[in-house]
Amino acid sequence: MTFPLGALLLGLWSAGHCLAMCGGLAMAAGQSQQSVLRAGVTTRALRLATWQVGRIISYAVMGFLAGGFGGLFLDNAPVSAIRDAAFIAANLILIGLGLHVANIWSGIQQMERAGQLIWRFLAPMAQSTLLPKAHARHSHVRMLLEAFRAGTLWGWLPCGLVYSMLVTASVTGSATSGALWMLAFGLGTVPALWLASMASAAASQFLRHTTVRLIAGGLIATFGIWGLLRLTGLLHLEWLDAFCIGSSSFKTP
Repeated sequence: MTFPLGALLLGLWSAGHCLAMCGGLAMAAGQSQQSVLRAGVTTRALRLATWQVGRIISYAVMGFLAGGFGGLFLDNAPVSAIRDAAFIAANLILIGLGLHVANIWSGIQQMERAGQLIWRFLAPMAQSTLLPKAHARHSHVRMLLEAFRAGTLWGWLPCGLVYSMLVTASVTGSATSGALWMLAFGLGTVPALWLASMASAAASQFLRHTTVRLIAGGLIATFGIWGLLRLTGLLHLEWLDAFCIGSSSFKTP
């Protein structure tokens, strides 16, 4: 099993959406750290990094579950046509995701409504802990633990982008592959949210620019189109397989 570069790139190209959904939260966290902590940039950066780690681990847990259940389905599907349909659906989701990132189509947001059902159970706890608290008198270990807890809760925020990636994770073939897929995706989302938390307004504005979002959305949609072509067997370039769902990195249909 190799590292899923496709998922990493999808995370990077989704920067505009990430900033629109969570940029305010990340910026608020960065400002709270700066205003309360007086230990310097290093301590602030470490706590914000721990916050991001918690979020990415939540994604990996979701991917583990999605990949595990999806793998059972793919292994036990009665006919190959059903397995192929699952891969087609995942690639269509990627095309829809690209259109969403490009601000052309917002159908992906319908998935967020389903996520609200889960969020209802987490919201009471998350309301007081979603932002990592900054206490100058607390030990560094305690502050990092609080940041990690806040990050893990952040990962469960209703987000059509994350849910779309979970659909693709479900056809990677196994729980481990699904976890790795979501881990790579989470790593790809870090730069945009890191810039927001460090209050880099100029960079955040650039990533949300219409042209940038159109290019990024087009690239994401291209992943889905390539995946569909690959499933038909009409086109096959071995060096591109590492970027596709169901590639040689995972279990193929």
